[in-house]
Amino acid sequence: MDKKTDRTVDVLVIGSGGAGLTAAATARKAGLDVLVAEKEPVFGGTTATSGGVIWIPMNRHAAPFGKTIGVTDTLEDARTYLHIEAGQYVDEPRIDAYLEHGPTMVAFMEDNTEVKFHSMEFPDYHPDEDGASSIRSLGSVEYDARKMGPLMKTLKGELPQTLFLGLALGSSLEMKTFMKAGRSPKAMAFVAKRMIRHFRDVALHGSTQSIVRGRALIARLARTLTDDGVPFWLESPATSLIEENGQVVGARLNTPDGEVEVRARHGVVLAGGGYPRDRERRREHHPGVTATMDPVLPVPMGNTGDGSRMAEAVGARFNGNLSSAAAWMPTSQLPGATDYTGVWPHLVDRTKPGFLMVTPDGRRFANESQNYRDLVIEMIDAFEERGTDTAWLIADHRAVKRWGIGFVRPFPIPRGRYIKNGYLKRGKTLDELASICGIEAEELKATVARFNGFAKAGRDDEYQRGATPYDKHHGDDEHKPNPALGALETGPYYAVRIYPGEITSYKGLATDKYARVLGHDDQPIGGLYAVGNDQANVFGGAYPGAGGTIGPGMVFAWIAARHIAESAGKTLPGIAPEASVEAAE
Repeated sequence: MDKKTDRTVDVLVIGSGGAGLTAAATARKAGLDVLVAEKEPVFGGTTATSGGVIWIPMNRHAAPFGKTIGVTDTLEDARTYLHIEAGQYVDEPRIDAYLEHGPTMVAFMEDNTEVKFHSMEFPDYHPDEDGASSIRSLGSVEYDARKMGPLMKTLKGELPQTLFLGLALGSSLEMKTFMKAGRSPKAMAFVAKRMIRHFRDVALHGSTQSIVRGRALIARLARTLTDDGVPFWLESPATSLIEENGQVVGARLNTPDGEVEVRARHGVVLAGGGYPRDRERRREHHPGVTATMDPVLPVPMGNTGDGSRMAEAVGARFNGNLSSAAAWMPTSQLPGATDYTGVWPHLVDRTKPGFLMVTPDGRRFANESQNYRDLVIEMIDAFEERGTDTAWLIADHRAVKRWGIGFVRPFPIPRGRYIKNGYLKRGKTLDELASICGIEAEELKATVARFNGFAKAGRDDEYQRGATPYDKHHGDDEHKPNPALGALETGPYYAVRIYPGEITSYKGLATDKYARVLGHDDQPIGGLYAVGNDQANVFGGAYPGAGGTIGPGMVFAWIAARHIAESAGKTLPGIAPEASVEAAE
């Protein structure tokens, strides 16, 4: 391995998630000399442990896919929807740039790199708003690990807690099939076939050879970069930016070989994953209990806001004026957990029939099936109103057997160890469960009785759960009369404590439509760009649909790299000069 010493490149990218690697790949395709610096000993960032979905209205796959399922979309519909989503926090130039260049980014990446996407039907997170659609999300096509070679050793793994005997599930359809295995011979046959293939790969190659979801996106980007000669410096966190005459010209890295100065002729791109684990920043910018409680997050331990701190040291402005501090996610945590591997992101269970959520007073506080960002906002509000920091996800035996709950898998996987270690609470009756969890028993019983009535009628008169296409999409399509509503009637009853977690911070560095970092005078700081979660959220803190974090991350990374390239007198393959981003203004 080459010793890391002072050097000069055209572009320095700090961070190796989807945004950082997109910026690096795009700049390299323009003929620029690029170096990627990563804080961790593995590359992939938050993207590698994500679903690998991007939200890009009017992408090249949308129209043909929409035709097959009878759904249409227009650019104006997308713009209308985003204006409603952003509300008073709308940033017109950046939203226009996102809508204009998103489809071009997808086409460019698919035509010039290993990156490939597939269409998926996924309702926008507020499907009743004007302009909403269900054909804007793209999934990452799985990748063959055998193509990775030595890169596999340092490719970040999936969240280990979400694997099934070491296997990562790909599409939501595959996940549903696995959950049906205990009650469907057809599903069991599919699962058996899939597991045989998995164990064969493990026996022959040491691990599964199918890379899926966000890890597949990262693998495809890394393969492209390595083939194009771009080096990855792992375990090399940036400690400060180098500024000369008001221009950022590089950064200092703390590498295994000591401190190294990397000069960048044309640009430094910050892509460090935001500040979700920065306690000081959380105290200043997070709401309610989330400002001070120990964060329960499924995100990398190294996402501590390095990019923002370094940029602020050279005069950058941090933008905290957003509708939401984070992309919220309800989470649970194993007793004694010390890092993100002990945290479960509750994407699936809470949306299924037979589940509801309450605070210690025994009352519900929200539609449990709504998108995760909005659910946690209502959770935080309920905590403040009710004077608590605790919520419980509750289910009956039938629901847990069918769907599992958090770390607990569906039948026939045993759940005893989770009861023994205290993660899973169990009571033969609701009274017993309430006593164990510290929930007001009479109110809990009244809440469940009221909820059961809603479930049997197929209409939630309290929080309108199951009323939208989003809720129904995430429910159980075999359950009637409403796929999102099911009664809790079969003991024993189970509960898991739920926390107001997040998958990333939303507040971040102020940037313009080219992803250039802005100073307090709202003028660009020369040579400095921020993308991904280091950049303040383009939607003003809203979450429009599945892939609403990785999508903007990749789009503005592509825009930043193209802007850097054109400022250096280069052009991108297949992008005519008149169609490219303006040079520095």
